[in-house]
Amino acid sequence: MRTRLPILFTLACSSPNKLTADAPNVVPDGPPSADWVIALDPATPTAALPSALLGEYDLSGSLFHYDQQPQLESVMRTAGMTEWRVGVGRWEFTTQLLPSLTDGTSCLPLPAPVQAPPGTTDLDLIRARDWFTYTDGAPVTQAMLADNSRYQLGYVRSVIDVATAYGAAAYVDIDHMPRALSANQTPVRTNAEWPNACGITWTNKVSNVRPADPPTFAGAVVGLVSRVVEGSDGEPGRPVRYWEFGNEAELPYAWNPHVGDFTTYLTTAALTLTALDAYRQHTTNADGQAIRIGLGSFASAATAAAVIQNLNAPFDFISFHSETSDDPLGVIADIKTVAAARQASTNHKDAELILAEWNMSINATTLDPQSMDIALHHATVLALGAAEGVTHAHHAIFWDFYAPNIPGLGFVNHDFTPKPAYYAYALLARMIDTNSSRLAPIGAENGQFDSGMGAVLAAKDSGGKVRVLLVNRNTTARTARIDLPAGTATPSRVTTFDDPHAMPDDVTASQVIAIPARSIVLVELP
Repeated sequence: MRTRLPILFTLACSSPNKLTADAPNVVPDGPPSADWVIALDPATPTAALPSALLGEYDLSGSLFHYDQQPQLESVMRTAGMTEWRVGVGRWEFTTQLLPSLTDGTSCLPLPAPVQAPPGTTDLDLIRARDWFTYTDGAPVTQAMLADNSRYQLGYVRSVIDVATAYGAAAYVDIDHMPRALSANQTPVRTNAEWPNACGITWTNKVSNVRPADPPTFAGAVVGLVSRVVEGSDGEPGRPVRYWEFGNEAELPYAWNPHVGDFTTYLTTAALTLTALDAYRQHTTNADGQAIRIGLGSFASAATAAAVIQNLNAPFDFISFHSETSDDPLGVIADIKTVAAARQASTNHKDAELILAEWNMSINATTLDPQSMDIALHHATVLALGAAEGVTHAHHAIFWDFYAPNIPGLGFVNHDFTPKPAYYAYALLARMIDTNSSRLAPIGAENGQFDSGMGAVLAAKDSGGKVRVLLVNRNTTARTARIDLPAGTATPSRVTTFDDPHAMPDDVTASQVIAIPARSIVLVELP
């Protein structure tokens, strides 16, 4: 039986065999045996380990006033949330629902929390989120694009400000077609347009369709981005770096094929990205010059793979989702698909890979959120995803904002108590800072042990300290040792998480590290 120590106590004051400053950190007579031998060279980091790997996705921060939830802010800071993917206008499934479809079909009964305010209409919902205002339905001209009064940026600024209140950088998705720019200006929500249309009011055949004129839309996007980043009408600039065009446009709910097919999305994307690229090259504003632009948030890795190889447009990143696999190696397979396509591309070999929404299977999961299941899933995805080259990962979502375990995707429950998966993030946050570097295990550069049932992520922080995260999904325990160029290291601290009903605990450190069955272990070296 190992010795458990309260996590808030240091090793030095808790163990009679504490390490001292002059104690040796390596074994002089040869290394001990271990199941996993993790060989590292801190002098040769492989790549940066971005803190944006601990990012989150949630469109409801402004809608449900997350900035008024100080307990939530506190727990998310501990979980390392440094980036938050938000949108310029779109709202999610099962939010802002209306009592009937536009053809009169009843959607009642609806639970009170999911309903839009009484008396709300489709046009009210659209008007509140349109970032370019509708007037009389006349085609938008270039002169109108230059008119500050046509840009309604209160909502997008509010979502950026909520992210900022959490200490997170806003990553903004241009995910909503304003009515004035839309190819269709009359709301239509019927089951013929999208099955189960009662469950989403954003899919209204106005906000989710192609623009009437793609070049004009591209110009309006430049107007949006430049005014947000540089400031306008007395509002200060908000230095958003990442601007993404589109969300799941290959799916009919997000880009209505009755108005324009997926090819029209790609045409619009190319024009918009080209316009944004020209803007950043010609603006004299430093924050405008620094924006990074990309596209996607594609629902599937296959779509992202095809686009990165074939779209002739300037972009810095491509983004995609993986929310259908309870096996973390399924998520890793999606990442590998896009990484291989990037490598095979002619023009985009340097594009960042962004996992813009990810989770276990969000519609049919068999994982138990009260067990170690989801914590192990998430820790494995992040450990191995970093090795495959993902630079941003936005977990969907972080808080069950409606009620206890509803909608059920968060790792923080409605009352702000952490679920087990939260602690995977809290441990990762201890090893990833803004200047961390990844150390690839020699001979296991992809981080996989036991054919992926084990995962290892090693990092050196900005101060030179080395930490190693060990994930064991096996139903039996494993042991590990960490070999440095000078020999086998003795950890200064070992934190183990294997009980989903308790917080991670510090345990007695030794050169042979015990990794219990179905556990996550964080190792710190002196």
